[in-house]
Amino acid sequence: MNRNPQPLTQEGIPQASFAPQHKETLKALARVAAAAIALAIAANIEVPLYPVPITLQILALGFIAATLRPRKAFCAVASYIALGACGVPVFSGGMAGAAWLLGPTGGFILGFALAAPAASWLLGRISQTCLPWIASCLVSMVAMTGIVYLFGWAQLMAVAHLDPAAAFAAGVAPFLAVDLLKAGIVSCTSAAGRLAWKKSQR
Repeated sequence: MNRNPQPLTQEGIPQASFAPQHKETLKALARVAAAAIALAIAANIEVPLYPVPITLQILALGFIAATLRPRKAFCAVASYIALGACGVPVFSGGMAGAAWLLGPTGGFILGFALAAPAASWLLGRISQTCLPWIASCLVSMVAMTGIVYLFGWAQLMAVAHLDPAAAFAAGVAPFLAVDLLKAGIVSCTSAAGRLAWKKSQR
């Protein structure tokens, strides 16, 4: 016998029940989708700095790592990469296609898939220590940036047939200072948001 019968409407039709776990699943999917969209938008926003224009991809990636758990962060970045590989123009400059990922600069994008969840995981571990949260976030963001550069640097050397110094000068050095600044921006902004949220819960 069913001890918990499903509620009925006035017409005698069972009411549709929406389990809490389904709601949480939808919320998680919405966060992942929003993060992937944010990454695509950030990739196509260029800041005209000399000598190389800068996109906001690392900034968006940092916020993804700081606000999502490792699995969700990976799903968001993987969705973004999959969209681009399937031909949706979500990469910087409106580029798309699997060939772009396999090109000289594709390693930076492929590195996102490891960098974001790794930084999220690292932030979760370091934040449990005595280190202030903003410092924990900064360490994680710097590590994330390092992973992205490592992938990009390696693929640039392999595909463009450059020696390590030349690949570093072409693909890392022009962006390093600005991307470290982005790590600081993510850390400060996330810490401020975290503090504001805690005060709102009192």
